[in-house]
Amino acid sequence: MRIFGAWAIQSVPQGTAYSNVEWYVNRSLDDTGSKILGSRYLETVRLEPWQAISPHFDLALTNLSITDDLDGASIRDALGMNRPGLISLVSSHPFDSIGSPDLRRLALRHTYAHYFGRLLDAPRKNRASGVLEHLGQTYCANNCALRFTDTPTLALSFARQELEQGAMFCEKCQKDIVAQITGFHYGLN
Repeated sequence: MRIFGAWAIQSVPQGTAYSNVEWYVNRSLDDTGSKILGSRYLETVRLEPWQAISPHFDLALTNLSITDDLDGASIRDALGMNRPGLISLVSSHPFDSIGSPDLRRLALRHTYAHYFGRLLDAPRKNRASGVLEHLGQTYCANNCALRFTDTPTLALSFARQELEQGAMFCEKCQKDIVAQITGFHYGLN
């Protein structure tokens, strides 16, 4: 794992395609220029030239709002979006509504764990129990960060439960995450 922060490729002229994280954001803004349009951001990452050369996972964080235009229900603001095996994008903006910095951090912790698991395509779709479907996506039904979470209030509630339990992921999702990491690293064989 490498943390890049607000990275830039110094040898490339600023504003050039894929030259820095700012280019990704600017390319992905909606027509108002104030929110990231999720489909644009995910597609921009999918088309990165080095994804073909050296496939990798991206976990990106932003303080801008994210508009989810892919969920199949309606266009709405989202805590995050993802494309399994490629990218998870999380927004801290919705959590500004939580006044306490400690509680905001706790809710964000749950959300980061959630989108990290989603990045790894957990819970696994072939899991026989402890899962539920929502809008065609598989989520954990246990006390786990991989439960369906769509509001900061729900994220905070789940985070408190996970803290009380002493684990962010349930045992089944922990196994799914390990299996997915192993599969991505070693392949099917």
